Amino acid sequence: MISFFILLISSVLWGFFDLIRKVCLEFLSTTQIIYIILSSQLIIFLFCLYYSSLTITNSNYFILLFIISFLNIIALYFFLNALKNEEISLCIPLLSYSPLFSLLFSNVLLNEVLSVFQYFGIFIIFFGSFVLFSKSLQIRDLLVSPFTLVKNKGAQKIILVTLIWSLIPVLDKKSLLYTDIFFHGFLQSFVGIFFLYLFIRVPKYQSFINSKNSKQIYLVLFLIIISFSATISQLAALKVNLVPILEVFKRAIGILMALMFGYLVFKEHIGIKKILSILIIFLGLTFIF
Repeated sequence: MISFFILLISSVLWGFFDLIRKVCLEFLSTTQIIYIILSSQLIIFLFCLYYSSLTITNSNYFILLFIISFLNIIALYFFLNALKNEEISLCIPLLSYSPLFSLLFSNVLLNEVLSVFQYFGIFIIFFGSFVLFSKSLQIRDLLVSPFTLVKNKGAQKIILVTLIWSLIPVLDKKSLLYTDIFFHGFLQSFVGIFFLYLFIRVPKYQSFINSKNSKQIYLVLFLIIISFSATISQLAALKVNLVPILEVFKRAIGILMALMFGYLVFKEHIGIKKILSILIIFLGLTFIF
């Protein structure tokens, strides 16, 4: 019961995390948001080291750490870029591919075996995404939808992000065999910032710092709180749940919240085609679960 509660809290936090990132992209650049997220997490995890054993039991951990940190920067950059230019109710449903990729990665790295029902769920999710990007519900448009999906630049970025974010939780779970949550979170933030300074120039914050817009300041503070809460809750959920189960819950709740936020906050059009595609994706997720 406790593992389910942690899973539910983590999933809801990630849903709000998607919303606040979309809102902050209206007045902050992609690079600024990445620096804010990682810098704030580094500082908060630094204080959390009081509760850490500060030990690493296997040198293989460092290989995992560098891979996770590097991939996370790439995924975060492309996700924010796509989120800035696309509707949130269109981007988030595509992340539903992550449970099926997680099943494949966890099968290879964690020896978790896929069932026939899970493979069937994978097929249903693919079909749901094709409905999402089809011009209409006519058979002809549904048949050409996979080609439309592949050609869509926003979809390409999200699918790349999904592939990476499917692998990272698997590597995180393996990393937590060698150290605790707080030390792992601190080191991941530290190495992530190192890669940022190495590959992306430091953004200018002067215009934002001098801003008298209190709403923007509160939004950034909310971004900092939600980003840390979502991250640490996911690490805690990984300790007591299988990776694919985590991904199914996170994406299912994320899709619902994206649909709700898209309609209520961003005034996005939610038509029958979009609702039908999300219902199909949900059906596929239930087979994977």
